[in-house]
Amino acid sequence: MSGPALSSMSILGSSAPEDINSDPFSHLVRQGCLPADTYQDLAGSFPSAEVILGGREARLVNAAARLPAFKVFDNTAIAPAWRDFFAFHTSDAFWKDIVRVFGPALRATHPDLERTAGKELEAWRAGPRGASGDFDVQLDCQFVVNTPWPAGRAAKAGHPKSSVKTAHVDKRDTILSALLYFRDPKDMGVGGDLEFYEWNREPRFLKPRVILPSDIELRGQVSYAANTLAAFVNSARAAHGVTPRAPSPLPRRYVNFIAEVPFPLFETTMLGRIRRLLHWRLGSRDIGGDRY
Repeated sequence: MSGPALSSMSILGSSAPEDINSDPFSHLVRQGCLPADTYQDLAGSFPSAEVILGGREARLVNAAARLPAFKVFDNTAIAPAWRDFFAFHTSDAFWKDIVRVFGPALRATHPDLERTAGKELEAWRAGPRGASGDFDVQLDCQFVVNTPWPAGRAAKAGHPKSSVKTAHVDKRDTILSALLYFRDPKDMGVGGDLEFYEWNREPRFLKPRVILPSDIELRGQVSYAANTLAAFVNSARAAHGVTPRAPSPLPRRYVNFIAEVPFPLFETTMLGRIRRLLHWRLGSRDIGGDRY
């Protein structure tokens, strides 16, 4: 597949800087992200949970399992259309698309970014995460499933809901994160939506990146719906999480996109030791998630 055909696959192809919403932090939500025929072709060949787990046992329910780009490029178990999709979304061409759409928001969120890197965003060289090369930014594209409930397990457990990832920010070297939902049309489950939060105080963290629910307020929600994109500039203020999902025999499916720089972008101030100890003694331990 050639460059022009690949670029039509871009998750940002139909977006522009004016589509970015700055409340509560810079983000983009796009329903019907990909052309319908492109989406249907990809959705029909989305890898099974077993392929994504790669032989690992799904010991936990509603836990995240990922298959990153470097395990996809030459994987004959993955459909060629998907391998093309992953190749484009880890390429320099996709980085140029990120800058086209998110450039103003990246500069506003991280004013010292270009000075630290020593060059303007448009001049950054991008490539796949983990690949050899002198890259200014590394890109990853990952299949992700949140593991399903085996038959009978939900009834035995009393049908509890659980969140795969409670309120948090992404890693300090992640400059932009995005996800594109590939919800199975047979999935009648409830929950698994993405939430955006606003801090009601200066950011502080229970443990690296994990946030106390009392420190934030809900500002927006993105439904777990087919062909829906959510993308955002990462920072200490980019608090987000996933709503509790009811037991389902089908996995929650999406593709995760990451842009990573070779230096930390922000600080994460920790709660004091006594405050952390009090929380773990008196508060909920169901904070954090992301158990794979």
